Amino acid sequence: MDSAQNNIYSRALAEARSELLSLSLEMEWRLKRKAQLEAVIANLEPLLPQTVPTLNFPKQEIPVVSTALPSQPIWKSILLSINGKGESFTVKDAVQALERIGRPVESQNRFQIVRSVLTKKTENFTQIGPGMFAVKGKEKEVPSIEKTS
Repeated sequence: MDSAQNNIYSRALAEARSELLSLSLEMEWRLKRKAQLEAVIANLEPLLPQTVPTLNFPKQEIPVVSTALPSQPIWKSILLSINGKGESFTVKDAVQALERIGRPVESQNRFQIVRSVLTKKTENFTQIGPGMFAVKGKEKEVPSIEKTS
């Protein structure tokens, strides 16, 4: 490189440093002025009466409608919730149906509780196979393998 190019680069570097210093000083002054203006606004706002009209609508009472189902035995809730399941359903289907209608069984043993209810309420439910139940009157036999001669 010749000395002319070195001279150009040194001047450009000196100008860049000078401009950076100038911008830094200006930025510092602007930040200080911004902080001063924010302080003035924060101190003067509470002293002035509110001139912007506000719309004060009266608060209206919103009627509370209970969405909870009336307390009923689990077997009745199963009958209400399992309707669209078809002819047969499993204990898992019954547990999911109870959760869907907002009546979950709050226990770690929810499957055992529902299974027990389904097997004890024989006037409402029929066990049609291992782990399969049906609502009384809607049950169909579980197909079994038969020999035809």
